[in-house]
Amino acid sequence: MKTSIALMLLLLFASPVFAQQEDAGETYVDTGAIAPAEGGGDFSGFHGILGGGFFTAKRIYGDNHRLIYVLPVVLMRYEDIAYWSLSGGGVWLAQTDDHSLRFGAGLRSRVGWHAGFDPYRQGMEERKATVDGYLNAVWRTSLATVGAHYYHHVLSGGKGDTATLRVSKGFALGEDLWLIPSVGAEWQSGARVDYYYGVRPEEELPTRPAYTGTPTINANAGIAGNYRLSHSWSLLGGVFETRYGNSIVESPIVTRRYQTLLYLGAGWRF
Repeated sequence: MKTSIALMLLLLFASPVFAQQEDAGETYVDTGAIAPAEGGGDFSGFHGILGGGFFTAKRIYGDNHRLIYVLPVVLMRYEDIAYWSLSGGGVWLAQTDDHSLRFGAGLRSRVGWHAGFDPYRQGMEERKATVDGYLNAVWRTSLATVGAHYYHHVLSGGKGDTATLRVSKGFALGEDLWLIPSVGAEWQSGARVDYYYGVRPEEELPTRPAYTGTPTINANAGIAGNYRLSHSWSLLGGVFETRYGNSIVESPIVTRRYQTLLYLGAGWRF
């Protein structure tokens, strides 16, 4: 049960779909929901999306078991001040008058993993979950939206740092269909790669040599969609591809470089 929960949360929060959830603009981009600034309307007070959907992807560890989960979607904002989801949230500390450039800070959870029944990780110590503090900046222009984030773990343990850069652009196809392609890159420090993908000397086996992670860069691209069924209800979906960096792929417990994630669901916007 513990392993299943960890894998479910990893799929939800570590995938490209929710990799930028802590940024209010990118939250809507990644789920295919129309952002307030793009969709129009009065969004004073609390607003956001509540719904659910299914997520499926093959894990990059071990036997590449396909994960399929039905999960809730909770994305909320208060005015243009605060934002949060199931994985964390933050506040905007400064922004221009037209909200085109924003700077913020917040917290985000990062799940760990348990070996479970994976033969490639049998006998390995559990990698515990942590909480990252982050600083972020979002710049919205007529050409694209650019989001940059820097994360540092704030709980004990050598779990390292991460930095991300995401570029996205929304396109309206008629009155009801909205498509949002995006590309991004994620840098992970050596300490972070080593913690989640490294093999410690005491975990070494004849078929699993010791491995120390080094800094790496992951790349991802995808497209999200939003189809409006009514004023409040929409279908949400997307497909996202991640290419993991060499330092991750060279780990003896990793057997897959590319990961494709599919998502389909529905949400109520308020």
